[in-house]
Amino acid sequence: MIKKITLRILNKISFILLMSFLLMVGSANAEQNKDDGHNHEDRIILKKNTAIDNEHGHGHGHGHGHGHGHGHGHGHGHDHLNKDKEEAKLGVSLTIEQIETAGIKTAIAKISNFESSLATIGEVQANGYNSSVITPRIASIVVNRLVRLGEKVTIDQPLITLFSVDMAKTQSTFIKVSQEWARVKKLGKDIISTKRYIQVETDYRQTVAQLKIYGMLDKDIYKLQAQKKLNRPGEYQLYAPQDGTITSDDFISGALIEPGKLLFKIVNEETVWIDSPLPSSQIKIALSAKNILIKGDNYHGVAKIVTAHEKIDIATRRRKIRLVVNNPDHKLHSGQFVNVTFLISGDEMGISIPKEAVLRSSDGDWVVFIQDDDGKFLSREVEVNKTAGDNYIISGVNSGEKLVISGVFFLQSELAKSGFSVHNH
Repeated sequence: MIKKITLRILNKISFILLMSFLLMVGSANAEQNKDDGHNHEDRIILKKNTAIDNEHGHGHGHGHGHGHGHGHGHGHGHDHLNKDKEEAKLGVSLTIEQIETAGIKTAIAKISNFESSLATIGEVQANGYNSSVITPRIASIVVNRLVRLGEKVTIDQPLITLFSVDMAKTQSTFIKVSQEWARVKKLGKDIISTKRYIQVETDYRQTVAQLKIYGMLDKDIYKLQAQKKLNRPGEYQLYAPQDGTITSDDFISGALIEPGKLLFKIVNEETVWIDSPLPSSQIKIALSAKNILIKGDNYHGVAKIVTAHEKIDIATRRRKIRLVVNNPDHKLHSGQFVNVTFLISGDEMGISIPKEAVLRSSDGDWVVFIQDDDGKFLSREVEVNKTAGDNYIISGVNSGEKLVISGVFFLQSELAKSGFSVHNH
């Protein structure tokens, strides 16, 4: 009995001791965790303070260039915006003399109807209405060539000397009948019978007509009549019927030239034809064109419609529109290809500017130059919406602003000298 009581007491004492030990261990761990938590917070605060000090210190060091007292990222952002604003205001200031020397011209931007365009190619042809060919009318031998291929000639200029047996016979007959006609005409109808008078006059006029048919001009016939003899029997000259350029002379001296064989072709290139092929579906549109622009090598002009061919080319299945264009400087020549643009009036509205007045910036954007109220030339980024002949239809410019339409490359170079590219963003 006593043993059982003692055993129970010992068990209770052991349980109490064990629980006491566990409570002591738990209290110690809790205290340790509390200390660790304080230390961790202290480390976080220390790190934050260090980061803030570093950031603030870097802001001071960088503030000389980008704003004192700001962090690196924040200060740089504000300064980049300020730089953009300054660059947007950047422009080129020129004196009146510089503007005139550079050929800078401006125009007021205005919204108006712009023309749609139909672009194609064309081949330059000699104007058949201003061209001529030189051929003998009787079998003749070439005695002397007086002009060369490519040479410019004037009307009535001698081109070639020919010899013909038929011409020699007619010239000899003319000498006789002209002398007889001179004698009969001097005597008059009172002395000479009417029949004889009419006969001699008829013979004379027939011989003159024959000489003209063979190619002699009036001045040569009158000269022959005045000489009253044949100095060079059978020889005669052919003359230029118009001003122009020799474009063909395929013959050699001494050759026998049959009637109708081409000796010379003379082309006057003051005006030329341009044949422009188009699908039949576009002929009506082209014929309604308000303006027709022609561009070739060193040539820029305006053409007019002559006619539209009714025949369709078998190879291309296209019809040709024939145009005529002035060519005073002879920059266009037969066989040359040119760009043809038919401008058709439209109902669309927009601001147009010559293509050469729109540039590409260093980053590929389209830019133009605007002259502000102070006379400074500013670059402006724009959008090119359409092409209308030699113009672009743009957006990004307000109606009423002064657009630079000539001399933009000079402004671009002047702006580049300032260290900024030609854009404002």
